[in-house]
Amino acid sequence: MSALRKCLKRPETYLIAWTIVFALTALDSCRAPANQVTARLYVRGVLLYRTVGHPLLEGRIRCRYIPTCSEYSIEAVQQYGIRRGLWMTIHRIDSCTRKVPLGTRDPLPRPN
Repeated sequence: MSALRKCLKRPETYLIAWTIVFALTALDSCRAPANQVTARLYVRGVLLYRTVGHPLLEGRIRCRYIPTCSEYSIEAVQQYGIRRGLWMTIHRIDSCTRKVPLGTRDPLPRPN
């Protein structure tokens, strides 16, 4: 047990663990969107946010876009995969400013 404690106290252990997680995520993102484990985990996380987190923020935050950013993100990740879907989500959230009128329609672009 003492060898395990020594190993867990070393920063190299965590660096190796994060490197492995990053490599597996990168490999998974190269698969078809329907087969990506990371995409399914991400969608579940967003659904959990919509169930638990969103009601806590109700009244404080109003979505300016239709569909909401969480709906947009789920659809983007399911359709385009985790890498491109997250990029599209980040771009969408970054574009949300007070200048955007409430109820602005911004659907997910369809593939060419």
